[in-house]
Amino acid sequence: MATKISKQDQQWQAESDAHTMAQYQEIMSDRARMSRAIKVAQKQAQDLTRRANAMQTVAKTKTSRKK
Repeated sequence: MATKISKQDQQWQAESDAHTMAQYQEIMSDRARMSRAIKVAQKQAQDLTRRANAMQTVAKTKTSRKK
């Protein structure tokens, strides 16, 4: 179900999207910039995976409450 947003919010969203798309084009046309972004994305993905694995370990931990 789509949420109705105001005309003002639609305008803001369109402007933001246009800016994002322009940035994308700038990044994709600059090999060095794209390469740096990919390296950072890979590092962030590794960090997030490490964090997710730690959270999985915590989630599987049984409590040792005494009754």
